[in-house]
Amino acid sequence: MTMISRWVVPAGLLLFACACGSTSDDGAGGEGGAGASSTTSTSTSTNGSGSGAGGGLGPHPTEPSTPTRGGTMTFTNVGAPGWWPRRIDRDPGDPACSYKDGTDTWGGHCCMKEQHTTSTTLAPFDEEMTLVMKAIRLKQLAVYQPGESAASWSMVSSWDAQRGHGSNLVVTDGQMTSADFTGDLTKKDCVNYFMQEASFPCGDGRDYFCPNDPGINHLGWSGSKLIVFLASMTFDDAGVERCDGGGQGHPGPWVAFVASELIRDGGRKWNGLCNCYSKTGSVGDGCGEINVFEVVLDNNQYSNREFMSTGVRSYQAGHVGGNVCGEGCRRDVFADDIEVVDACGQQAYASGPEIAVSGSADGCPVWRRPEGDRYFMILLDEQQRAIQVAVIHPERIPGAAAEMLPGLPGALSRGTIDALLSMRLPE
Repeated sequence: MTMISRWVVPAGLLLFACACGSTSDDGAGGEGGAGASSTTSTSTSTNGSGSGAGGGLGPHPTEPSTPTRGGTMTFTNVGAPGWWPRRIDRDPGDPACSYKDGTDTWGGHCCMKEQHTTSTTLAPFDEEMTLVMKAIRLKQLAVYQPGESAASWSMVSSWDAQRGHGSNLVVTDGQMTSADFTGDLTKKDCVNYFMQEASFPCGDGRDYFCPNDPGINHLGWSGSKLIVFLASMTFDDAGVERCDGGGQGHPGPWVAFVASELIRDGGRKWNGLCNCYSKTGSVGDGCGEINVFEVVLDNNQYSNREFMSTGVRSYQAGHVGGNVCGEGCRRDVFADDIEVVDACGQQAYASGPEIAVSGSADGCPVWRRPEGDRYFMILLDEQQRAIQVAVIHPERIPGAAAEMLPGLPGALSRGTIDALLSMRLPE
């Protein structure tokens, strides 16, 4: 078994060195490219029991599969004062273009400034963030954030496949309509963006760049946030078409949580010469991006269909985590009930690994790609300065998550948030 730490391609070439490099997401050309404007706008449901945001979702049927012990990866010490390059809309020669006064990927003017923050609690991940998905079959999705009282987090956005619509949620890949969104994102390799329903207030555009792309100009989620979704990554690779319909598509599942300004910088994150992703041209030391779950299928030594990577990138420490099980890794080396494994130590974890930003890590954690339905979770908490990523089997829900799963209620106690952050699956 081999583990390879994969370096990021410099931002001037590609924004993410990930399994998302399909023709659907190459900037000016594909369905998710610059200028795309169609939006999947989900209708807002009432707040009765099981009706969505506010009222919760209720349990969803799941397909039977071998129960697993679950897994977590916990990133600690998240957040530090610093800066990243922010694109703004100013004329050439304007002194506000303090970081760059040049051209973007397509030859247009690029004006960028240094965006500084003094925050130490989760920064830059306390800024607006947008959820990205491809090649996954989604059944439920819920977003929770702290309410007026610190003692409770409320469901602020949701979607459920049984109803085919959601609450305070829009989904766009540049071509979808609301009638098309069944939750099955495995038929084409289009990249899908999940945001709040409210539009981003662009104003005059001088202090925050806004592309001519109404499908992307929606609010993300800022501050502390919890995203949990029920989904499957089990499908026939041969059944995935290119986003533009031109033959075999890229079948690598990908879930990311990225700075909202990153996808607004132009070309929905592919504007490699004018974006906030990096201030040095590599390692993602900019505005913040999390590859939450990524199956790397790049046709090279990093690739392996049966494992997933999780990595955190920002100005605080560059690239943290993001271990990749390369072509030498074998799924059948591990027991059927294992989710998270140490690729360097060639063994399963007895307890969920921790990764300290700007610190040490428990080995080289990667995930076995799940077979069947799982609850996937990403929790970003300002109070504990932590990011918790988890995979939970529907038939083996840990006690710490019992208030949340499988019911996905309209609110969660702060005690449950703390319990989720304390999980070290398997336990």
